[in-house]
Amino acid sequence: MKIKDAKVYLVSDLAQLAQARIQHENSDIDPIIAINHGLRQQGFAADALTIVNEKTNKRILMIFHDNKPDTVDYEFGLASEDPRFEFKQTALANLTEEVLYQWMSEHLT
Repeated sequence: MKIKDAKVYLVSDLAQLAQARIQHENSDIDPIIAINHGLRQQGFAADALTIVNEKTNKRILMIFHDNKPDTVDYEFGLASEDPRFEFKQTALANLTEEVLYQWMSEHLT
């Protein structure tokens, strides 16, 4: 798969829409969205998307595995800590702008 075709970009676009809404409604939440291809560079067929609120040190981490194209692993945690590897899974189709907005509202404050 070409990196530009990765599912992470679709969710990143939705996260940016949710981010704009969050910032408009609540100045205390300033999510930073980042796509990371470091897993690929380490030999894993996966990409990561992080959404971090630096003010609270909270993070949403999503992993997009090539061999599970319709599923996303996600975990809520602290940006300053390594992931706990207690990932939950959801269908890629479930990750809407509204869901990402709710996650940011509930887990980044």
